[in-house]
Amino acid sequence: MRRKTTHKTMTALLATMLAAAGLSACSGGKDAGGTGTGAASGDGKAGGKVTVQLWNHYTGDKAAVLDEMVSAFNTSQNEITVKALSNQDPQKQLTAISGGSAPDLMFTFWNNIGPWSEAGAVLSLDDFVKQASFDTKKIIPAALERMKVDGKVYGFPISMSMASRLYYNKKMFQDAGISKPPETLEEMFEVSKKLTKKDGKNGYEQVGFIPDYPWIDNVFWPIIFGGSWDDGKGKLTAAQKANVDAIAYQASYYKEFGSEGISKFKSGMGKADTPQDPLVTGKLGMMIGWENMYNDKRGEGGAIGVAPFPYPKDRPELKNAGMVSPVAMFIPAKAKNKEAAWKVMQYFLSEDVQIEYATKAKTIPVLLSALDNPKLTKNEATKSLSEFIESAKSPNLNGFPNSVYINEYLQALNEETEKALKGQITPQQAMDNVVAKIQPKADKANKK
Repeated sequence: MRRKTTHKTMTALLATMLAAAGLSACSGGKDAGGTGTGAASGDGKAGGKVTVQLWNHYTGDKAAVLDEMVSAFNTSQNEITVKALSNQDPQKQLTAISGGSAPDLMFTFWNNIGPWSEAGAVLSLDDFVKQASFDTKKIIPAALERMKVDGKVYGFPISMSMASRLYYNKKMFQDAGISKPPETLEEMFEVSKKLTKKDGKNGYEQVGFIPDYPWIDNVFWPIIFGGSWDDGKGKLTAAQKANVDAIAYQASYYKEFGSEGISKFKSGMGKADTPQDPLVTGKLGMMIGWENMYNDKRGEGGAIGVAPFPYPKDRPELKNAGMVSPVAMFIPAKAKNKEAAWKVMQYFLSEDVQIEYATKAKTIPVLLSALDNPKLTKNEATKSLSEFIESAKSPNLNGFPNSVYINEYLQALNEETEKALKGQITPQQAMDNVVAKIQPKADKANKK
């Protein structure tokens, strides 16, 4: 049971969190988007209609898509006018919801929900859900769980990003005589050996797989190994065998190919989604696949192949595992038009709107029913997403648990895993260190 947060406590928490508000908790790094207009001011009335101010962090194409959806909502009924204001990063959002001019509805990175709810800045939606008899079971479970803190629902996902596939360079596989992508992690390690070539100068001209490219991922890998981070009762489980095995597997690549050699290769191989992208240029054979990467280069005629991400050979029940990272919709506690904001939120969670949004924004809908709807599955515009849409049905999807200390937990995991990959400490020591650092924060949160 969390104690009621006083205004003084809320102000202090918000000030502390400003430094961490930009963390995206492994969101895939490309779910930004916007140019909408509007401001969180006035009495919320416009020509007899209630005005809902919707702030979001999108820029560019993503913001343009949201503006289209908002326009469609505004013309669909006569009670509410939504005004969208895009390019509102977490710092701007946090400042607004902690002050006196909070908007009515916000889209943000899901991992902000935990700390902001503890500060009293996010409205619990449990009462709205109950009054509307809203069926939360229609939401993909792994996406919905990211919206909960202490068992309460503080938001709903508008869309979902996912890492659940293996991307590979088809030509590199063909040149190496590899007929199909690996099915198990053990096979992937052997395939990586075949794809790795020395340059004759104590370095590499190409590498099969780099487990922490394009970033260290402390959520994806434990999920692949069936791990977890807490027991749901306040006890951290980062040091369990599955999590340790996940780090040990990643470290095995550095032991095999040399930490110095891989680090040197990484520094010069080019960055993802640039003209020097190593997966496209043939310097990197395989990488973890997110749905929002290589949309124009994968598929039947593309240079990039797509396959289910490999699973541990001794854990076949973990086939089709993957990590989800949703974008959250929430209502600020200080919003002027909460009921109207809830109606807008329900509109975005209707099946046709979810499909249209996913189609235009090239993302994954969060409704289970949408995943089998021909408007999505038979749509040429979503063909590049087909493997991920199918993956979204998997019972082995998971994500990092939301909490008031989520950003500190993720930071500790990142720091200690990096040490283990460099061989400075063992994987077990790394996870033991994380628990030692964060368990006191979990204990403190659970006493509130």
